[in-house]
This record gives sequence, structure tokens and C-alpha cells, in this order.
Amino acid sequence: MSKNNEDQPIVDDEMLNQSDAAPEEQVVDQDLKSDGDLQEELPEQVDIKELQERLQEKEDRYLRLYAEFDNYKRRTQRERLEMMDTAGSKTMKALLPVLDDFDRAAQLAEKDEATAEIWNNGIGLVRKKLLSALASQGLKPMESTGEEYNPDLFEAVTEVPHPELKGKVVDTIERGYTLNGRIIRHAKVVVGK
Repeated sequence: MSKNNEDQPIVDDEMLNQSDAAPEEQVVDQDLKSDGDLQEELPEQVDIKELQERLQEKEDRYLRLYAEFDNYKRRTQRERLEMMDTAGSKTMKALLPVLDDFDRAAQLAEKDEATAEIWNNGIGLVRKKLLSALASQGLKPMESTGEEYNPDLFEAVTEVPHPELKGKVVDTIERGYTLNGRIIRHAKVVVGK
């Protein structure tokens, strides 16, 4: 740069007046705060016991909060696993009447030899595949006929006099099922007395 340009201002007053622009006023003294304004006022003497108590209180709150969060994580993880285990329970419950119909048809087919052969070669295979597919998802039929009557597992429809099977299940009207170890349908049974 030349010396002449250094002495001349970049924007002169005449240009400012023509453009209707005015320089901004700067109020530096009021906007700035001193370091003393930004810091807390500290007492001249610090009580160590009080500081230790406050520190202990903060640590206690931290530990409680951490324990609560850890419990929350465990609970949500457990709930998520339970939901995954029983996610298909509605679908399984909807398929149970179909399985009952297959069982009734199999019982009728066994009465006639010709029908039994057709059943075993056709629909019986479909039934076996369906049962194995559902078993792979955790569905298991409950064994009830001949078992000791347990009201937690079985629903007694009626009682019949049967001296040999007193207190035991004589006949199963509707088979019960479990899904991953949980009962989704109780077996409806006839109990001997």
C-alpha cells in the first residue's frame, strides 16, 4: 500500500450520510463483567466437615441413581425376553381349534381301515408337519389321560364313577397345550371318583 492511502479513511463521513448508515454505538463498559462478578463469593474459612457431608450426600445420590438405572435395564431386558417367548401365543391359541379338528378327524379315520390308509398317506402327513412346526416354536401338548388329577393343569368337566382310576383322569375331552413351559390352554378332562 502507498502512504497516501494510509492517511485516508476507508469510509468517509460524506459516504455515510449519503447511504443513511450510521456507525453502531458500542457500549463496552456496561457489557463486560469483571472476573469478580462471574465467580461465587467464597467464605474466608471453609468447613471441611460440611464439604465432606455434601460430598457423601452426592455420592449416595449417585449410587442410588446408578442402582435404579441398573434395575431398570434388567427389568426391561427380562420383559423383552418374556415378550419374545410368548410373542406367538395369540397365533398358537388361534391354531389350537384346528389341531383339535385334526385330532377328531384322526380318531374317525382310525375306525375304518381304508380311510385310515388314505388319512396316513395324505392329511395325516400334513398334521404331523404342522405339529412338528409348532413344536419347534415351543408348543407342546399336555399328556392327561391316566395322570393324577391336578387342578392347576386340568379343568375337570365332569366326574364319573371309576374305582380303578379314582382321583385320576379317565378321559380327555380337549387336549391342553403349553408354550415354552407356560400353559396356554388347560386340558378339559373327565375325572374318576
